[in-house]
Amino acid sequence: MLRASTMLSRSAAPRALALYRTGVSNVPVRGLSSSQPHWADPTPEDSEVHPPELVFAAGVRHHHTANTAYPIAHGKTLRPYRLPRFKDQDALRDAIKGAYSHLEEMMLYVHVPFCAQRCQFCEYTVVDPAVGKRSSVQDEYFDAMQREFDLYSELLGTEQKKLVGFDIGGGTPSMASIDNINRVLQKVEERFDFDPSQTNISIETTPRIAAAEPEKIKAYFDMGIRRISMGVQTTDFALAKRLGRDDGDYLSGAVENIRAAGFESFNVDLMYGFPLRDGSEDKWGQTIASTIELLSPEHITLYRMRYKGTKMAHLQERVGLQQVNRQAEEAARILKEAGYKGWVGKNTFSRTPGNSGCSDYLEKRVVEGVPYLGLGLGAQSFSQSTLAYNLGGVTKRMHQYLKSVELERLPIQDLYHLSASGAWAKFCSVSFYFGGIDLPSFEKNFGLSLDTAFPDKVEFAVKNGLMEFQKEGQRLQLTPKGKSHYGGVLALFYAPHVQKHLMDLPGGEADATMYMAGSIGGGIPGATDDAVAAKAADPRRPYVGNPAPRYERRRMKRSDPRVALPADWAETKTVGRQFSTLRRAPPQQDEQDKPGKPGFEFGNILFGGPCNQRCVFCIGQQLPSHLSPRNLRDWPLKNIDAFVDRMNSSGTKRIILTGTTTDPQLYKHEGRLVDYLRENVPGAHISVHTNGTLALRKLETFRKYDTATISLNSFVPETFSRIHGVSTMPDVASIVSATANGSEGPAIKLSCVLTEDNVDEIESYVQTAAETGVKRVAVRQVFDARSPRQEALSPELFERLEPVRYHSNNPVYEVDGVEVTYWTFDETTGKSLNLFANGLLSDEYLLSKAPGVADTNACQPHSSRTEEARFDKVMGESLLRTQG
Repeated sequence: MLRASTMLSRSAAPRALALYRTGVSNVPVRGLSSSQPHWADPTPEDSEVHPPELVFAAGVRHHHTANTAYPIAHGKTLRPYRLPRFKDQDALRDAIKGAYSHLEEMMLYVHVPFCAQRCQFCEYTVVDPAVGKRSSVQDEYFDAMQREFDLYSELLGTEQKKLVGFDIGGGTPSMASIDNINRVLQKVEERFDFDPSQTNISIETTPRIAAAEPEKIKAYFDMGIRRISMGVQTTDFALAKRLGRDDGDYLSGAVENIRAAGFESFNVDLMYGFPLRDGSEDKWGQTIASTIELLSPEHITLYRMRYKGTKMAHLQERVGLQQVNRQAEEAARILKEAGYKGWVGKNTFSRTPGNSGCSDYLEKRVVEGVPYLGLGLGAQSFSQSTLAYNLGGVTKRMHQYLKSVELERLPIQDLYHLSASGAWAKFCSVSFYFGGIDLPSFEKNFGLSLDTAFPDKVEFAVKNGLMEFQKEGQRLQLTPKGKSHYGGVLALFYAPHVQKHLMDLPGGEADATMYMAGSIGGGIPGATDDAVAAKAADPRRPYVGNPAPRYERRRMKRSDPRVALPADWAETKTVGRQFSTLRRAPPQQDEQDKPGKPGFEFGNILFGGPCNQRCVFCIGQQLPSHLSPRNLRDWPLKNIDAFVDRMNSSGTKRIILTGTTTDPQLYKHEGRLVDYLRENVPGAHISVHTNGTLALRKLETFRKYDTATISLNSFVPETFSRIHGVSTMPDVASIVSATANGSEGPAIKLSCVLTEDNVDEIESYVQTAAETGVKRVAVRQVFDARSPRQEALSPELFERLEPVRYHSNNPVYEVDGVEVTYWTFDETTGKSLNLFANGLLSDEYLLSKAPGVADTNACQPHSSRTEEARFDKVMGESLLRTQG
């Protein structure tokens, strides 16, 4: 019986990691200049060794997940290695210096995030085409990129570094003007030791652009670009239209213009692994044959459809391993017969002798592991010890990238200081673009041989005929059998934490390789142990890969730039929250349904009047004026006795003081009201939802509360000012200290309303909250009573975590010791009693549904047209829902 994992330090474990543990710190070494990489200490999860049989089985079962897009579940598996983000960026700059300063040679990738349309199968960083098509937007982007070049030049002295590979990708780079592409090339020559005539530069285009704008294609050749790649994907034009493409009329003209421009290195991208329609013919073989016959490119690159990150993510369960293997084998056979060559497992085939079919950038990245910088929106950078992603990869928006460069900051979203096993895994995963690993390059990069780093995994792959040594022992390459088990073989070289994640991932395609003659144990070579076979195949569910990410799971009516999927491909509607990126809690998990609960979850006492902040999401903008008259000096409050009677008769103990147009701490009789409630509602739990501005000045009164929720939408002063309309921020740390976080006053909770300004700050927001001693945070989704189906904003943080429980149908997470609730109001369950400033009592959970609101046209703000325009400009929170 094989154990699921064994610690690396045991005598039976490989000695590889031990070579790098001595003297390695968890943060990059400042001023590092040695050519020897310095890796982070491995986490306990990355210090384990998992049996190759189980890892292989998991990779085969999850063949849609185990691919070259490494790492998998990086928020979970890679997060311990992420550098903390600080305003001064000193640590980040030191890490980049340590990774790149000593290099004499490196490579460059430039990302152009513009497309005429966003295709259904696209997983890449592409801005909304309606925005990206504007020349002014493109010019602004390329202006920022020019400055990004300068920032790296100042940091690394790139003028002294020889550039041995350079690609321009996207998106569709040819969407940009000739002048902007030329500016990029000129900047590269200015900021690097770069000779275009000595480097095989590649650029991407589409059939439509290549056919309609021949001047662009000719200009690229004149600039020194010698390889051009055109995304065709399929010549089954009925399928193409389902995918959001319609290029059939442009193919011949595109090829004509590409050849007329002088290009002799022409690549066509094709894709396979799309769902097959019942009863229809699979035309994949025809696509290969017609591409060869009609387009006659020097190179053809085959991409298997990767569903994660696309609008088609839910369709992966319709595509089994048998289909993709059959299509890959058919393509390889047709290409070989036509004179195109490529290693087994390599996705690019070429008919040019001695040519890999790829650009210098891709070939050196895949084979040699030459470090590279990625510039532009969402671009990735990789060295032997670091992995970094630029801003915008998650949001597909340019604002933060542009702002960062404007502020002279490197536009990096996340930088990871890798462990040795993480660096090995990234190198090996990318190597599988060519179907195998170059052994001298691995040893040159990491100072040890591949079979020293992965002794049991290499032995397993070779012994079971999945890989073989080629080129006089210089490469470890997939065999045809290994290619049929691609995900399983690739997973053998993942870092241990990623392997464990894959092994624990539920679902997958059970018995994915049983169709193969002579397969054993669900396709696990040599698997005879029943436990191994049982682990390999989970018959309870059909294929289930990683959940689709935020961009795909939002239910957007107006902002999704892609056309709707055909009806037979459309995602089946399931019971779930309208804009949620997260699974809905089963009814039995919802705390609201537990027996013995009071009639209301809580009672709200609402205040109206002038405020000490000018928040753009003020609830008063959505309620009629008669519900929010000034009552900051009233005593007693209108109808307070009836409110108390309803609280007592319903058995409700939780009371929240909040406001519609003002802050409750501006109420003149605040302390008196709290005392009244304690006297008249026995056992009351009293909370306040405040902006925190007056908490320390009214500390004696503030300490009377049991809990307090402070509305704070950013810890970044610039962002705070934009959202709150003032520059003075509450001193959360001092408030927590003054109340001893519950022992000498109320326990403090923070409330953060998501806007486009702060959505990418949420992870650092929670970290800062933890550092100040806050234990609870509510991240609140946008809701507008006037337009309840608006676009949702969803932080990347929640994509990487599993809820620990649900509250009122909203997921609750544990992050850095902080309980984070992610609120979406359109489907939130709950009942509350609301006392409005005019004395109206309403038991509607949503304030905008209070009696009489509809009759008074409450879905229009009662303020001036100027205020209405200001409200419409910014997405904000229309419910001041104040969970204590």
